[in-house]
Amino acid sequence: MRYLILFFAFLSPTTLLAQSEGTIEYSMKSEMNMDFKTITDNLPEGMELDSAMVARMAQSMENLQDQQYTVPVLLRYSGAQAILEVVMPDLPSPTPNVSPFGSFDSNMGMTIFVDFQEQTSLTQLTSMGVSVPYVVSLEVQKLDWVLVDVDSTILDHAVKKAEFISDTLEVVAWYAPGIATTAGPAGFGYLPGLPLSIDATMSYGMSMKASLVAKSLTESLENRSLHQ
Repeated sequence: MRYLILFFAFLSPTTLLAQSEGTIEYSMKSEMNMDFKTITDNLPEGMELDSAMVARMAQSMENLQDQQYTVPVLLRYSGAQAILEVVMPDLPSPTPNVSPFGSFDSNMGMTIFVDFQEQTSLTQLTSMGVSVPYVVSLEVQKLDWVLVDVDSTILDHAVKKAEFISDTLEVVAWYAPGIATTAGPAGFGYLPGLPLSIDATMSYGMSMKASLVAKSLTESLENRSLHQ
C-alpha cells in the first residue's frame, strides 16, 4: 500500500555542503488499471471507510480506469523535507484545493509532507466528501537505488541516472547532483541530488505507470549564491 501512496497522488549522507531549498513543478503523466477490492483490502492500518466513501472511491476509480492523464505536481523542498501537492482530474463533485502554492479548482487532490531524515510522511486527502480531511501517517521506506554512470541534462542542470527494481515497483530516476537535497516527490528521495525526472511502474492490486518531468525549478536566493 505504501507504493500506492507514493504514486498519488516520488538518508544516506550525500553531501557535506549546505542543503538546498526551492520549488519545482513537475508534469505527471499517469496510466492505471485498478482492482478496487484489492486496494480497499490493503488500506493503511487505522484508515476506515464508510459505505458512502467506498461508493465515491469506487466511482472515482471507475472513471480513471484505463485512462491516461496529465496533472501538475508541485514540490517545495528544503534539505531532507518536502511538501508535495498532487491534483487529480475528472472526478465528480469539484472541490477547491488550497495549498501553500495557491488554489486549484480540482475535484480531488492530496498534500503530502515528507521528512526523509525521520522517514515519515503525512498525507492529507483533501476532498473525499467529508468535512474533516483524512490524514494518513506512513513510514517512508528507503529505496535501494542503483546509481548508473550515465549523464544527461534537464532544465540546464546536469543529471545522472538511478534505478530501483523490486517485485512490485520499477523506477528510473534522473537526479541533479548539483542540487544538494535528499528530498523528492513523495517517497522517491534518498538520492544524491534532486530528482528532475522519474519513470515508475507499479503492480499492487493495480497496474500503474507514472512519469514525472520537471517543467520549472526555482532555487532560493541563498542556494543560488552557493553555486556562484
